[in-house]
Amino acid sequence: MIKKNSKFILQIVISTIITTIILLVYFYFAHGLPVAHELERASAVSVQIMQGNETVTLTNDEDIEQAVNIVQVLSFRFGEANGGLADTTCTFDLGDGSKMEIGANNDTIFKNGRQYVGVNDSCKLFGNLMQGIFFPETMP
Repeated sequence: MIKKNSKFILQIVISTIITTIILLVYFYFAHGLPVAHELERASAVSVQIMQGNETVTLTNDEDIEQAVNIVQVLSFRFGEANGGLADTTCTFDLGDGSKMEIGANNDTIFKNGRQYVGVNDSCKLFGNLMQGIFFPETMP
């Protein structure tokens, strides 16, 4: 009886692991991986956003939270990025004294000096949201 139950439980565990792996692979190919998964509102003290020749520094809690939320839309896949320069860059001053720099152009994400391939127009969405919210005067 115990041997039969343990065999059944083992089959459930194995099928659960296989299903989880399949779902993770699907999620990666469909949505990519988040670039700034470790960035939280509570850890950011201020944010400096640069877009073109314009720069804005955010110290208000609501504005910092908005900037953190916008950066969360950036997703990447492994591969060789096209490079270039970032159109929009956010520099987060963190509570522990460190900095996190995240930026993007049309198809490449830049994080702390590294480049990543953007997924599903997340780079364009990031740039448009930053421009619309923090630089509305530059909108056409």
